[in-house]
Amino acid sequence: MTFGNHLLTTRQIDAGALMWARAEQEVEGGGLGRHLVMQGALTPEQMYAALAGYWGVPLVDLDAEPPDGGQLASAGLTTAEWQRWIPWRRDEHVQYVATCVRPDADLVEEVGRCFPDVRVEFRVASDAQIQAAVQRELREQHLFEISEGFASRAPDFSAKQGLATWQKVVPIAFGVLSVLGLVFDWRLALVILLTVANVAFAVNASFKVVSTAFRPFTSLRSRRIARAERTELTARGLDADDLMARAIELPVYTILVPVYQEANVIGKIIENLESLHYPRWKLDVLVLLEENDTETIEAARAADPPPYVRLLIVPDGQPRTKPRACNYGLLFARGEYVVIFDAEDRPDPDQLLNVLSSFRHDAEFRSRHAPPLACLQAALNYYNADYNVLTRMFAIEYAHWFDSMLPGMDTTDIPIPLGGTSNHFLLKALVEAGAWDPWNVTEDADLGLRLAASRYRVDVVTSTTWEEATAKVGPWIRQRTRWIKGYIITAAVNLRRPLEWVHHNGWKGLVTMVGLILGTPMAFLFYPLMLGFTLFAWLIGPVAPIALPSWLLVFGTINMVGFTVLMAIVSGLAAWRRYNWRIAIFAVFVPIYWLLHSYAAWRAAIQVVRDPHRWEKTPHGLTEEYDDGIVDTAGLPHSAAS
Repeated sequence: MTFGNHLLTTRQIDAGALMWARAEQEVEGGGLGRHLVMQGALTPEQMYAALAGYWGVPLVDLDAEPPDGGQLASAGLTTAEWQRWIPWRRDEHVQYVATCVRPDADLVEEVGRCFPDVRVEFRVASDAQIQAAVQRELREQHLFEISEGFASRAPDFSAKQGLATWQKVVPIAFGVLSVLGLVFDWRLALVILLTVANVAFAVNASFKVVSTAFRPFTSLRSRRIARAERTELTARGLDADDLMARAIELPVYTILVPVYQEANVIGKIIENLESLHYPRWKLDVLVLLEENDTETIEAARAADPPPYVRLLIVPDGQPRTKPRACNYGLLFARGEYVVIFDAEDRPDPDQLLNVLSSFRHDAEFRSRHAPPLACLQAALNYYNADYNVLTRMFAIEYAHWFDSMLPGMDTTDIPIPLGGTSNHFLLKALVEAGAWDPWNVTEDADLGLRLAASRYRVDVVTSTTWEEATAKVGPWIRQRTRWIKGYIITAAVNLRRPLEWVHHNGWKGLVTMVGLILGTPMAFLFYPLMLGFTLFAWLIGPVAPIALPSWLLVFGTINMVGFTVLMAIVSGLAAWRRYNWRIAIFAVFVPIYWLLHSYAAWRAAIQVVRDPHRWEKTPHGLTEEYDDGIVDTAGLPHSAAS
């Protein structure tokens, strides 16, 4: 008797669903059952009752008969292993185990290694009940792991310690010397300050401009991967759009959705994920909810999410940050791959399939000496780009960053700092690299560098996730403060022992560190001095010549004007490709937009000293009903024909 036949004796099922039983291991592991639950043909309770009857194992209700206290902690397995089974009860001669998977020979051997001195008997329980029991029993261990685990295992790479002593002394000394210099010899001090500012600005701007020149090579590789995928599927007689035929071979994909104080948009999350072109019974969606955020928890439950969505309550603790929540989700992840989506994200429907295609064909288009691929970053862009001037500038910046600069960095194989969402990880590589640092408020950039240091590679994938651009200056400043503060802390963490870091990461790592991670906050901190110097030289210089070296006046003016124009051009072109000329034309306001960055950078520098781990929340849903009418988001909410 097959699993499908047994289910048919339990409940009438559309016979067409049985074609999902092509792979015996999936059928007997509950794969067909999960599909039937997703289709509404079975409830989870009915599926596990059917499994228990098919396996010939008694069913147990862990809500009514919870596990004996202390057994989970004493057995010493990881939370990932507990997702399949947990010790339930024990008497003198028998260890009873609750499982949500088939108790085959491998499982019997695995459990037997943990309990070698007694006879083992199995009971069937639902995966939801096993998860709830694990959360209750291992709460204290989980609290330590998600907050302190990384810092305890890798203190040199954790932001918890903050700045090293020399990193605190150097900027203070620079500031004191600058003030004293301006008092005793203002010309010499100004020459030194302007030289440092010009070099910092030139390094950062040239990095961003030059990176865009390599973008076409990444686009070429993306087209080759897509062609190779179509060729492979055709050779196997498969249609790329026929998920029914491909579902068995596709891996389980975990999606982490961290949310906090977002009751107003929680219902949209499910709507957005429903657009994904992927078998529902191969999706493992974890909505990560903070324990003290009762309003969002109630809204999430009221949304009545489908069976492939799990609401995971993150135990309350410090620091209350997104990476801490993601670490908790990672403990319960079931997929071979894992991705983060923010609450307001609208990923392209084929994004997961495109990512898997890139992973599968990576070796064909890379040098055999290249490090293994661990993560793919999708492009982030905005569906409310033309809401106001601020969203236009934000959209221009993101179009340059994700559509031009990161693809160019990908081509040159230098380390890529990740964005905060739509990072698709190979789970085992993510775990090996230590996952996220909960004490770093720009955990994504930090993780991108750490993956490179762990001899893994981060690439980009040709797919887009649409987000909501912050439309008000106040929230924008707070968000950008957090990002720049995280870049400063990431640079500080990696450069605690600079010579060792350079020796380990090589010149490519140094280029990303100096040109982008450290270069970005430095350029914005010095930008007001650069802008003021240039305007003064233009406006006052002809009337009252400035008593500064001519080489500095020439260098500073060419540097400021030249790179500002170049950045406006490359950013505008990227925005024109992504949106249209009506957005791109606003690139002329880049110099003014950078003043906002400068304010956020100085605010970030102060917070690095006073409050380095503070996470300033970005509100979502402020323009939820706005449709800009120019962005084609492939049929997702807020789409419009361009």
